[in-house]
Amino acid sequence: MPRFDLFTSIHKSLRAMIYEVGGSLQTADFADEQDARRVLDDLEPVLGHLQEHHDIEEEFVFPEARPFEPQLIEHLQAQHQEVERLLGAAREALDVSRRADAGAAMDAGVGLNRRFNELAAFYLEHLAHEEATLLPATWKHFDDARLMAIQGSIMASMPPGQLLESLEWMFKGLNRAELVGILGGAKASVPPPALEAIRALGAATMAPEAWELVREQAGL
Repeated sequence: MPRFDLFTSIHKSLRAMIYEVGGSLQTADFADEQDARRVLDDLEPVLGHLQEHHDIEEEFVFPEARPFEPQLIEHLQAQHQEVERLLGAAREALDVSRRADAGAAMDAGVGLNRRFNELAAFYLEHLAHEEATLLPATWKHFDDARLMAIQGSIMASMPPGQLLESLEWMFKGLNRAELVGILGGAKASVPPPALEAIRALGAATMAPEAWELVREQAGL
């Protein structure tokens, strides 16, 4: 039976964010004020999600694993410091683009795209490294009950709106079987109003045929 996985689903949702906003950013016409505003408004919350994931790992996951894997956690925290630097550079470039006048907008957009590409390249490598190292370490040192308890603590710390935003990206980034597993588990543990919000979000996010199949197989 597959082990409980703290990382893969959320990592896939983060990749979906990076791929989608990265495509929008590199094709945006920054000389067009409306197009520039659209892509900047899309990018800002993605940077927030990348930061939130980084913070959640440091608060809830790293302290659990550190007693068993101190060198690994030290290495991952060093990577997180680089993530902080790259996030800061991307936010600064975003602010420059927001303030740029018409004559400087194109150059500001080029700079922002470069800063985001640097962040994305490192962040994607970091996610893959965690899946290759920290994920098997959690399976080695913790049973599934403990891993589920860690995830429960993470979810309890998140406002409902943040949970739904994360789920929206999972609808975009996960495959059918993964979504069926997540939603089937949610059906038994969340109140009816939350289930209705999940149904509405799935219908709004996924193609109708794909959502109907997921909804039916998850028992929603």
